[in-house]
Amino acid sequence: MRKPKVKCTLYVLEMTSALFAGAKHAQLYAKYRPNPPESFINSIVTYLKSKITTPLKKAIDVGCGSGQSTVVLSPYFDSVLGIDVSEAQIECAKQMHTLSNVEFRVSKGETLPATSSSVDLVTFSQSLHWFNTCEIFPEVQRVLKPNGVIAAYGYWIPIPKINDESKDKEIDQLINQYLHEERLGSYWDKERYIVQEHYINISLPFKDKCRLSLVQKTESSLADYIGYFSTWSSYQKLLKADSEKAEQLLHEIEMKLLTILEEEKPSKEISLNLYTDFFMIMGHK
Repeated sequence: MRKPKVKCTLYVLEMTSALFAGAKHAQLYAKYRPNPPESFINSIVTYLKSKITTPLKKAIDVGCGSGQSTVVLSPYFDSVLGIDVSEAQIECAKQMHTLSNVEFRVSKGETLPATSSSVDLVTFSQSLHWFNTCEIFPEVQRVLKPNGVIAAYGYWIPIPKINDESKDKEIDQLINQYLHEERLGSYWDKERYIVQEHYINISLPFKDKCRLSLVQKTESSLADYIGYFSTWSSYQKLLKADSEKAEQLLHEIEMKLLTILEEEKPSKEISLNLYTDFFMIMGHK
């Protein structure tokens, strides 16, 4: 039987190692990036168990960064492997997470360190958009067991809300329009906008595809929220080009948020309710 033609999306991976290479950036990433929603992990495991009835043996988390998206899988599998092209991210993950059934390794996603038909689950947390799908999807197909599952999920910018329509709109425009577009737009790689579109144009060449979405509410101090912006790849590019300008930008955003919130307390003492749009696509071999 002829295999269906797969439409390939060419996402350039050249930048990933450079963008996320530094030890300091890896530490910021670990501290400020949001954790995967528990309901998403439950949905992945439920979907997987509907396809594979034998005990779950192995999962691989591709583009694992500092490991938050890897360790959440550990209760469900005999072994979990997190891989990333950044040595700094992997070293950070190893230092932060020491679970006996979780391993971290420097590796490219296009050459997964697993034998054919040996993996129950392959996940991508905020990372699928960096890959050439013509290369990554066949490799996922290779390592997955029959009926094994691929799950790719991500999120858009967490936005504070204070139940004041006018001020909520002002905050949204400050972050999404002014910071993301006007001030940092020229520093973003084009792959960033695949995330902004919630992976809507990514088509998985797998069976029984489904999409899920949710808005997750979390709490954060204003200081930590400003710290989150420092993890953006666009900000890291600006920081490298002009550190003074980059630091001034974060200070400007902090001051503008303090004005909108009508707060005079230190930023570390101000609590925010953040709302984050998460999205996920799944399918099986």
